[in-house]
Amino acid sequence: MKAQLFYSTLLAAALSVTALGADDKTIGEKTSDTLKKAGDKTKEAGRAVVDGTKEAGRAVADGTRKAVDIVKDAVTPDADAKRVDVTLANKRVELAKQVAPGKTAFVVKNDGSMKQNFQIRGEGIDKKFLTDVDPNDTKTLRVDLKPGTYKVHVPDSNGPETTILVK
Repeated sequence: MKAQLFYSTLLAAALSVTALGADDKTIGEKTSDTLKKAGDKTKEAGRAVVDGTKEAGRAVADGTRKAVDIVKDAVTPDADAKRVDVTLANKRVELAKQVAPGKTAFVVKNDGSMKQNFQIRGEGIDKKFLTDVDPNDTKTLRVDLKPGTYKVHVPDSNGPETTILVK
């Protein structure tokens, strides 16, 4: 039994030496190579994370600039646009019945007690806010009006339409 164990151990050692000699590298050298490859992969992954973080930062900055512009546009009419004051009062729209053609900024104030929107349709235009105007809030809707007749109203309500003339 002892002889059998001795021969088995001797055979295992011989196979190990043969396997090590096959590519002429020691276990230490193989370990070192493996660790170097792992280190290179880790560096690559780190670079990818840094690059991704930089790109995400640029995207956030761009999105923030766009959001600021949208908020600014929502409350500030263009300097060269004609201002038309609009009041929303519980599903009714109050504004001037005649407007000059060209760039127009409808400054819409919600004096009602619920969220409401403002829509203008006519002469190839159909425009409204993406989100409703909160009570006691104001938004600006920009439209380039051509001469003609337009209908304005609070969409999704049973409120009356108002006709305005652009000339």
